[in-house]
Amino acid sequence: MCASIVSSHMIGAIAKSEGFRFEATLTGFKWIGTRAAELDRDEGYRSIFCYEEAIGFCCGGVIFDKDGISAMAVFAQLACNVYSRGLTLASHLQTLYDKYGEFVSNNGYYIYEDKMVVFEIFDRIRRNGYPRAVGGYDVEFIRDLGDPGYDSGQPDNRPVLPTSASSPMMTISFKNGCVAQLRPSGTEPKFKYYLEMRGRPGVPRREVEADLLLMSDIILEELLKPSQSGLVKV
Repeated sequence: MCASIVSSHMIGAIAKSEGFRFEATLTGFKWIGTRAAELDRDEGYRSIFCYEEAIGFCCGGVIFDKDGISAMAVFAQLACNVYSRGLTLASHLQTLYDKYGEFVSNNGYYIYEDKMVVFEIFDRIRRNGYPRAVGGYDVEFIRDLGDPGYDSGQPDNRPVLPTSASSPMMTISFKNGCVAQLRPSGTEPKFKYYLEMRGRPGVPRREVEADLLLMSDIILEELLKPSQSGLVKV
């Protein structure tokens, strides 16, 4: 399975638990589909599902691109299976949350007038070394896909994913299960953020939502400094 790095980390958690191959790619199905095809062609894996947060699904290895028709057919099969067992799609989803933990997201964006503010924000985060904590929350992992790039999860600190000086992106994972991802839009004057919190199995969704809401305000204020940077929340 493959998904873009801004998509939910639930699929990666399932992969880790169940023992199948999962890879995260840059945003866009040109990256997702290409990597899935490479794994199929070069490494003998059979792609069963790929998706992106911005609504795109690829089911099976016939077409390595987002395809609503095949996705609809697979979803219909899933619905038939679920309802034949006396369940609903919502209750089936809840069984997955019960097993792997609740995954709650908070995605949005700010508008800016001067694109240089994007680079100033990332430079400020990098300055004097990457943060070990943000607002009292300990950082576990940082990946910076700007130039020259940095990945604390790699032995040489060099990212596996491609880097770009013109389209920087940063991922900050926290020890409590929260992941914050920051990047500018490639087509509009928007500074996007993707925040997700994974709760431990058994923790009610409302508690995970409350934790994420609190962290979101702290993370965005401390890392982006919206008023100082001239960012306008939409």
